[in-house]
Amino acid sequence: MEKRTKYMEAREEGRTVMGKCLDLESCGFDNRERARFCANCGIPLRGTFLQGRYEIQDLIARDRTTVTLRAIDRHGGRLVIARTIIPKVISEGERADFLEDAEMAASLSARVTDPGSIRVTDFGQDGPVAFLVKSALQASPADQHAGLAHMAASIDDDIDEDAATQIGLPALLKQLPSQPRTTSQPVSWLTAGNIAYEQGNYLEALAAYEKAIKQDVRSVEAWSGKGIALLHLGRAAEALTAYEQALTLRPDDPELWTSRASALHELRQFDEEMYCYEQALACDPNYVYAWSGRGMSLAERDQPEEALVAFDKALMLDPQQSTIWQAMSDTLFSLHRYDEALIAIDRAFEIDDHEGSLWDTKGNILRRLKKPEEALHLHEQAIKLAPQNAMFWFDKANDLRDLRRFPEALQNYDHALTLDSSLAGAWYNRGNVLAALRMYEDALASYNQALEYDSGLISAWYNKGSLLHELKRHEEALIAFDHALALDPHYIAAWNNKGLSLFALGRLDEALAAFDQATSFAPEEPDAWYNKAIVLEKLGRKQEAASSQEYFSILKRIEQS
Repeated sequence: MEKRTKYMEAREEGRTVMGKCLDLESCGFDNRERARFCANCGIPLRGTFLQGRYEIQDLIARDRTTVTLRAIDRHGGRLVIARTIIPKVISEGERADFLEDAEMAASLSARVTDPGSIRVTDFGQDGPVAFLVKSALQASPADQHAGLAHMAASIDDDIDEDAATQIGLPALLKQLPSQPRTTSQPVSWLTAGNIAYEQGNYLEALAAYEKAIKQDVRSVEAWSGKGIALLHLGRAAEALTAYEQALTLRPDDPELWTSRASALHELRQFDEEMYCYEQALACDPNYVYAWSGRGMSLAERDQPEEALVAFDKALMLDPQQSTIWQAMSDTLFSLHRYDEALIAIDRAFEIDDHEGSLWDTKGNILRRLKKPEEALHLHEQAIKLAPQNAMFWFDKANDLRDLRRFPEALQNYDHALTLDSSLAGAWYNRGNVLAALRMYEDALASYNQALEYDSGLISAWYNKGSLLHELKRHEEALIAFDHALALDPHYIAAWNNKGLSLFALGRLDEALAAFDQATSFAPEEPDAWYNKAIVLEKLGRKQEAASSQEYFSILKRIEQS
């Protein structure tokens, strides 16, 4: 019979269990809910499915760079041994050596045919870990029968029945792993839903949770599971209903209030979302995820100072939350507090350096601190961790642009766009690089693509207009400048350049009106006063022209002093 643990009982009942690291002696870190890998050392947590197949059960042994884990192969319901690296202590070279050795062992194991022999049957990577799987070669039914008969004869010959019961079996049981659940044993729908959710099969999870609810309409865990599955499927309104049902059954659960807030966030109902965080904190003032969720929502609503207060509170309660440190760094970045943002992201790195987004964030901070060479190295590392992430390629291209390595920047923008053609920022920056390379028609085409995906990109309208003006296509330039000014009537540079295009077309009164707008919005801008003086001179308004010219001269002297 399967040995029961509190963890297993809680999981089958659908209760949330904090993911304590299995390496209790060297780590023992308490991870966030639903984490798959330890945020401190990186090894898989109990209940994690490696590649959706091998469910981790317990730790058997640990050496300097690897851990040996008991697992269940859910494809066959058999016990296997999984050996994984410890990401925090292993180098990239050691990771590569591990996988190379695993591949060789698997190749050699394919030749082993003796029943009971231990073979390497699988290997690969999942998240931060590289792993191999070992299992015993199963005997045929006839071989199994012969083996059992031989064992029975040996026992009868060597020891009496009482001795076997009192001495041999307890000692043997201590060494044997717990038996896996077989297909003949019933699996609850709640458990089936949890397993499907862990594997990322959200439709299957939803179907299982709904059947669990039919079995027990008062199961909070089933309603909550239904909510999270629906949320992953993008069905936020239905998820909200599920969470509300769970809350009628357990109104003092801070996790449920926070989950309800997540659904409301997706529905853009921010006031109600904040009310949920308040309710969660009323239930438990020290509930970390309510504080962090509140902070992230405030940051998104452009309330960065209030967001930082919430992040501070969350990190006082649990300073080992790398996601919160990263969110704090992002918020400080938005406030242009780059030195502080760097400190925060470095704290996140101390906890977990296996997320590409951390490398990317730190790279962006360093670029803003005018250190594009260092930023480039970090963005390259982010790409190694997540080569299909378009934003990482985009940020690497920005580093190369700042280093004036324009052809390489162009290649990286192009690669980002092969991964996500709707990335308006990449089309825009690509246009800027093409303009720097004097490939003007290609630059215009790139600006047009940017505006196709984001018509509110003011800088793209302005740069397009400026490039058209340089190409003496002044009528088209005016259209672009007017789009920019419709989005921002106080865009001084757009008023100035619109005036230049109007002047080139001989529309002097309109040009003067544009320069008047520029000087009224920015009286300290010398170029607008100079241009205004030229137009006034052309219009024969010499005294006004002289005044504008004098004001221009004063501003230039101030600028140069």
